[in-house]
Amino acid sequence: MATFSPIPGYTLGTAFTGLGLVGLFLPKTAYETFGLPLELLPGQQGISPMLYAKGVRDLCFGITYLVLQYKGMNEAVTVLSQTLCLVALGDGLIVWTYGGRKLKVKAFGHWFGILGLGFWSTWRM
Repeated sequence: MATFSPIPGYTLGTAFTGLGLVGLFLPKTAYETFGLPLELLPGQQGISPMLYAKGVRDLCFGITYLVLQYKGMNEAVTVLSQTLCLVALGDGLIVWTYGGRKLKVKAFGHWFGILGLGFWSTWRM
């Protein structure tokens, strides 16, 4: 197997870790970044707990990238990248369906991620 630069793995790991931390500590910003309208809990001022689940999800993706890259598991980094293309597809569909007229366009950001990550990870195979 060819030797690949560790930079993309660390970059993706850092990006997903950052997205996860934003979801956990700046949830209103995470809503806007993801592409959904802000959803407050009925009768409360808190944010929907599902956003925190998304923050944990992204944080776990980031840590997984970082650990796999640190361990030199290039094939695992590639497989994780291909798997996350499905996550991006699902995220885009959620935004397209529930983002409303104003935020619907953000679905394309998720789907363009599929192109970049998909081509890059397929090239690594």
